[in-house]
Amino acid sequence: MLLMPCSNWRWFFEPQHSRLAIDLGEMMFLTPYGEDCLIPDALQTMQFGTCHADFYNDVIRELSANLNLTEPQMVQVALNATAKAFFTLPTMPKSWHFQVSQSIVFSRKGKLCQLVNNQGESGLVLVVEADQDASVVMLLSQNLALSEYKQLECFQTIKVMNDRLSPLPAAASHRISAA
Repeated sequence: MLLMPCSNWRWFFEPQHSRLAIDLGEMMFLTPYGEDCLIPDALQTMQFGTCHADFYNDVIRELSANLNLTEPQMVQVALNATAKAFFTLPTMPKSWHFQVSQSIVFSRKGKLCQLVNNQGESGLVLVVEADQDASVVMLLSQNLALSEYKQLECFQTIKVMNDRLSPLPAAASHRISAA
């Protein structure tokens, strides 16, 4: 059964791993987001609120409609996306790592797209934050090279101009990697 938000879920900063975490009642989930990228409020314990639950449920719906993922994978993606959307510091676009798309993609929260790096490799991404010009996306592919020396890893995020987002191929089969 799919893990659905409960009133006893709590966000907290887990000092042993220096990561934002969520207490899910009988288990704990560690996000990949460390103290250096978190807003000050993320270092305090707080309730998993209705806005978090709405965002989480929207991501779950989008994933189940468009990707063939297991329930644990969907939960992992949705919790990481929710943490990113609400608790991390803003970033500047780093679009130069990616090719301009040949198709127009209208970005919105929860949308699945792909990015194509300058070496022609593509990666599956989930839009976490969207505005008219740029979007923060979370990589769902195992990794994607940004340069000769730097890679974007699964569940890491990057902000890009919307003209870098490409539509998903119609018959694509996507896999994500558990962090």
